[in-house]
Amino acid sequence: MRMQKIFAIALALAAVVNAAAYKAVFGIAPPLDVGGDLSSDLISPFQTAMAEILSWEASLVPGLRVVDPGPLASSLEAKGWSTRTDLTGTEVEDARMAGQQQDADAVIAMQVLHSGSEVNWKIAMAYRQGTDDRSLRFQGVSGEDVFMVQIRQKAISFLDSLGVDVPAAARQMATDRGRVPWEALLEYARGIRDQQAGQIDDALRHLREASRRAPLLTSLQYRLKKLERDNPGR
Repeated sequence: MRMQKIFAIALALAAVVNAAAYKAVFGIAPPLDVGGDLSSDLISPFQTAMAEILSWEASLVPGLRVVDPGPLASSLEAKGWSTRTDLTGTEVEDARMAGQQQDADAVIAMQVLHSGSEVNWKIAMAYRQGTDDRSLRFQGVSGEDVFMVQIRQKAISFLDSLGVDVPAAARQMATDRGRVPWEALLEYARGIRDQQAGQIDDALRHLREASRRAPLLTSLQYRLKKLERDNPGR
């Protein structure tokens, strides 16, 4: 809980420079049905990691504010989010309503299923303007190390549909950040799992390994540096 509060403050600070130019408020929902060959003890931490990654990256786009993913996840879980097995229209509408409770104009929801060396993914933007449902959905199958690139690119398509002026530098960043090794995501999730369990040395070991494999993940760097500051000499 303490980490969630600090994460929310950091997200707010990351977006302060753009406060006068907000055109949209976004929420990032934890991905659905991330089972596949992911071990059960990593499903919830993996969901947290994915929501953190995309929330941090989205918060860097001028004109966009991102709500704290923790309360959004709690609102969705009240609707049984973790029991859902597909990203259908029902899930998109539930995500939109949960986002409204957090003052989000739109919510990005995902489904991620890893099998072998591939990821079967779905991504949707839950958004309605009056009675006009302007939600969008994409899906695909990508190599395990490149699916994050696809997710980022589709997220930019959502922003375009809302009329958010995404600068060329931000578009390029989505590509430049490039591949995220699947093993880095697993190490990130293991670090979150162990941190939540109070196993700080193990958490640091996993987060440092994740950082070595994926040094451009801002949310990962923040979590790691914060944990190191709170536990000097470890």
